[in-house]
Amino acid sequence: MPGLIPHLITGFVLYLIGRVSFRTYFKGDQKHQKEILLAVVCLTFSILPDFFLGIYYTTHLEPFNVLLPYQVFTHFILTPIAVGVLFLLSFLFDTKRRPIWFMGTVALVLHVIMDLLIIETNYLI
Repeated sequence: MPGLIPHLITGFVLYLIGRVSFRTYFKGDQKHQKEILLAVVCLTFSILPDFFLGIYYTTHLEPFNVLLPYQVFTHFILTPIAVGVLFLLSFLFDTKRRPIWFMGTVALVLHVIMDLLIIETNYLI
C-alpha cells in the first residue's frame, strides 16, 4: 500500500485527465466551480479509503492495531458502497455532473489497485 504522496499524485493526475478528457463540460457557465469540484472529488476519493491511516499517522492517538479493523472496513465495505453511490449519482440522480462523478469512481478504483500492487515503504511514499 503506497503512502500519501502517490495517492495525491494520482488524484492530481486524474484531475488533469478529467480536465482534458471532458473539455467541453468545462466550457461556459460556472467553469471555475466545476473545475474546483473536479479537483476536490479526484483528490478526496484518491485518499478517502485511507482515512483511518491518516488519523494514525498524524495523531498517534490510538495504536495501529486498534485502527486496523476500521481501515479494513473502509476498504472492503465502504469503498464498494461509495463506488455504487457515485455510479448512481452519475447515471440516475445528478446526470449533469456525470464527468465529475465518473472521475471520482475512477479515483476510488485506482486507489484500490494502487493499494494492491504497490509495496509500502513508509507513510509518505
